[in-house]
This record gives sequence, C-alpha cells and structure tokens, in this order.
Amino acid sequence: MLSPLELKRILSEWHVRIRRVQSVIQPPVWKEEEWRQFSQALTLMVQRHGSTWHDDLTQTWDLRWQIRDGGDLVCQVEQHGLEKVTLVVAQCGGFAGVNRSYTWLWSEFGSDGRFTRDPYWVDGSWKEALMTFLLPYQYQSNFLLRGRVETPHQLLLGTNERVIEVDVESGDHDTALPSEQL
Repeated sequence: MLSPLELKRILSEWHVRIRRVQSVIQPPVWKEEEWRQFSQALTLMVQRHGSTWHDDLTQTWDLRWQIRDGGDLVCQVEQHGLEKVTLVVAQCGGFAGVNRSYTWLWSEFGSDGRFTRDPYWVDGSWKEALMTFLLPYQYQSNFLLRGRVETPHQLLLGTNERVIEVDVESGDHDTALPSEQL
C-alpha cells in the first residue's frame, strides 16, 4: 500500500511530466524581439566555437551537430565587412532527405544589431536544443526548475559542523571536518 506522501510524490512527478508535454505540444510563441536576441546569441556562439574561413569581403563561421534521428543541424554565420551579418540554421539530411536541406532560421543584422530584413523562422525542437548551449548551466532544466533559491540562514554551516563536499561531475560525497579539527 502506498503512503499518502508517496502518492503525492507520484502525482507531483506526473504533473511535471504533463506540463513538459504541454510545453512541447504548445511552445510559447516568441515575438520578433525574442528571435533577434536568440539569433544574436547564437551568432556569437557560432563565431566563438565554429570553424571559420574567409574570402575577400566575407568571413564565414560554421558549427554543426549530429541529430539523433539522422542528419546534421548546421549553423552558419557570414559577416560581410561591417555592413551586415547573416545567420542561417538548417538541417541537412534526416527528414529533409539525402543531399537536401531544410532552413529553420534565417536572419540578417545591420551594424546596429537590428534586423535589416524580415527574418524567417520555423519553431521546433531545434530551438530548444540550441538554447541549452546558450543558457547558463543552472537554467538548462527549465521544464523542472524555475530558478535558484537562497539557502535558508538556519541551514548554513557553523564552525563546528561537518563540511560535505559534492563532486558535481561524479556525484560523490565526501564528509570532511573543518580545518581546525584536522
């Protein structure tokens, strides 16, 4: 038999999962300003981490990821002198087919950082996948976590208490004594 607390835990878990499904089925709709901010952040990431080459007046950056269901997600940035920057996010292969591509996002910025032409975008899971690279680590689980909370003062360690160190990578916990007790 389940205890009332265990039943509440199970219902809470299902509530989180249902909210996640709802956010996938009906994602929040972005306005043009949000697409501009996203495009600019994505452009900076591609320029920082992508392969690069240039010709006379154009420098190009390229950053790619394999898609689990097949194909590649390609982000390319072209900078044409100081006049404009173009960002394209496209899928090659996968559902688009062999030697074909599907454009998810196309935007062009002027030197002032504003769109110079109307951007083109198709909302999809590609956006969420790339957002995880752009967001600080603590915000990457937004379907479950809302934000950071300060530790209550009464839980802060005193000088005679044990210190618990957690290795975030492995999850190992080591209990150590304060330095004056060693």
